Amino acid sequence: MLQEDRYKFILEKLQESRSVRIADLCNELNVTRETVRRDIYELEKMGFLKKVHGGAVLGKTNIEANYLTRKTTNIEEKKAIAKEAARLIEDGDALFIDLGTTTLFFAQEIKEKKNLTVITNSLPIAIELSDSPNINLIIPGGNLRNGELSLSGPLTRLCLENFYVDKAILGIAGISLENGYTNLHIGEAEVTKMMIKRSQLNVMLADYSKFEVTTTVRISKINDVDILITDSNASEKMIRQIRETGTKVTVANL
Repeated sequence: MLQEDRYKFILEKLQESRSVRIADLCNELNVTRETVRRDIYELEKMGFLKKVHGGAVLGKTNIEANYLTRKTTNIEEKKAIAKEAARLIEDGDALFIDLGTTTLFFAQEIKEKKNLTVITNSLPIAIELSDSPNINLIIPGGNLRNGELSLSGPLTRLCLENFYVDKAILGIAGISLENGYTNLHIGEAEVTKMMIKRSQLNVMLADYSKFEVTTTVRISKINDVDILITDSNASEKMIRQIRETGTKVTVANL
């Protein structure tokens, strides 16, 4: 098995159970203890996990707060980012809207737009837009994640493959210059990747708390996204470094 495949396997196991044992990984991957130790060492250096005696656990940045907690955290920043993102939307646009709490605030900002087509894998966003007569709302099938009420998996990706949109409004769990944009859930990260591939303009929404954070699953490089919208509390140094990659950064004032 290739190193990249082993990394993916280990991270999937961590996502499922929050911890892994070296002995179990040796048996499941059919490799030596030294190989597993080396993989864990490299993944820890990248910030994806923390080594413990006999195995590894998810690091603090990989422990996801529940949806309600996130929805009530950094509200002013998220609302300011959402308003800024809504300015990019024109009547008649076709959009992907990714799951997330900042993207939910964005959905609230576009309800009065005309003749939009919105494709979303987030049930809270779908419910938010369901009473908007000028929005053609499309919800893909897929596996429903409890708590988050998001859809992902092969059926979701199969549905999204059939669409090309004007703009994708995206959310993530972490931004790192070295590791790019990352998320916590493998299935949801795959959906975000598909949205990026099928959109003409990719817009990432991320408040200051996501900066210099790496979580479990990589979504893309920094410059795979056209526009990053953040708030005025974000690191000025990192904003400057992101702009140097060619990505436009818009800072929403609070």
